[in-house]
Amino acid sequence: MSSSETSASAFSSSDTAALERQTETEQPVSFEQIWNENHSKTSVDWIRENSYKRVCLQFPDDYLPHSNAISVDLRKLLAPEEVKVFILADTTYGSCCVDEIAAAHVDADSVIHFGNACRSRASRLPVLYLYPELPLDLDLLLGKLQSLRPDSKERQVCVYLDIGYQHIYKEELKKQLTEALQPKDLLLELFPPIEGSSSPSKEPSSLERICIFIGSDNQRFANLSLTALAAVQWYIYDGACGALSSKNPLTAQFIRRRYFHIEKCKDAQTLGLIVATLSAEGYLDVVARLQTMAKGRGIKTQLISVGRINPAKLANFLEIDCFVLIGCPFNNMYDSKEYYKPIVSVFEAEMALNPAWHMKYPEAYVTDFKQLLPEGRSFLPFDVAGIPENDVSLVSGRLRGALNDSVETAGDPASLALATQAKMALMTTDTGLSFEDRTWQGLDPALGQTEPAPLQQGLSGIPINYTHQ
Repeated sequence: MSSSETSASAFSSSDTAALERQTETEQPVSFEQIWNENHSKTSVDWIRENSYKRVCLQFPDDYLPHSNAISVDLRKLLAPEEVKVFILADTTYGSCCVDEIAAAHVDADSVIHFGNACRSRASRLPVLYLYPELPLDLDLLLGKLQSLRPDSKERQVCVYLDIGYQHIYKEELKKQLTEALQPKDLLLELFPPIEGSSSPSKEPSSLERICIFIGSDNQRFANLSLTALAAVQWYIYDGACGALSSKNPLTAQFIRRRYFHIEKCKDAQTLGLIVATLSAEGYLDVVARLQTMAKGRGIKTQLISVGRINPAKLANFLEIDCFVLIGCPFNNMYDSKEYYKPIVSVFEAEMALNPAWHMKYPEAYVTDFKQLLPEGRSFLPFDVAGIPENDVSLVSGRLRGALNDSVETAGDPASLALATQAKMALMTTDTGLSFEDRTWQGLDPALGQTEPAPLQQGLSGIPINYTHQ
């Protein structure tokens, strides 16, 4: 491969990337598991009770082979009523989020969302969530959990049901789990929880806690284990293979990596605020809050919306030192090893920019940015006066922030540049916020200055490899 081909492949994707993209679920699902009598009855009743006429069915990638059959069946069940049914696929940000943007293109009045869901509150359209119904050998589960009985005594046990197993949720199951584990206290909850429901496991307890996740080691488990209160041990029971394993989500390596990203965020001169949701409630408030905190530290910001992110897209913003991903709870934690600049979550940016978080270790990670707003339980007010005058980067060892008048900076231009940067009186580096020096500045429409061109067949394929070239 030539050097030019290598360079091109680093900043562009192949024409088969969308087809070869790995799906977000861990095990294949059958048609009966995602569309059975319960699903169809729930959908038809919901549509008729609310008199919806234009319904979008949103599917994740691995559900698409069944999408047409589900759409046809739903139309038959709703006949003779005139209800238009549309299929949504390849969502703008992530399949867990409701794609209200795509639904608006067909003037939809409702959305039925299939599969993995973050359950972020949609701001424009009513949504019905339908989860798969995966089989579970209950006797095998109870037998495996009996091995945890010695550790469960005198402790609180929290059992979480993943989306594929929420159909087995009932009081009888809670009694059977209590008999198998014999804990001091047992909590049985759904994850993600139903909107508006309270979560007893979020409340501090005097008892030590053991947590069991009935599902697989997926993004939902990662989100849950990071945001839940501290537990003595986490366990995962994979219903597909009947295996019970222990899991430690907060490893020392993970914590060091995330705190390294927080320091890089503090060092940044320009932050890129990536809006990875346009439906989650409160995202504009979070954008305004991040801009205010960054301005207080003399850091410039750029607001970016590029859909589903990848290294090639973000490599176009060379002037940005660190990115902040404003996404749903399931879509805002990225391992940025493949990216040219670090990507932090809103919570990590909050810890970097808000002096109220200095030397304060959180009880649990915050993945839902609404919890950082004034009405959230993790809200800490931002006070620009609390920003330290003298601060040293733990990554580069360089001085950042505003210097005290008593500090001797004469004869050192570099120190002077750092001293005035935080007050935004002097900016010695080109942040790239003015684009006139760039080679390509966009298309000039030159309206009314050119003659109409004859119609001809356009290019076919993708820019990196047109089909007729």
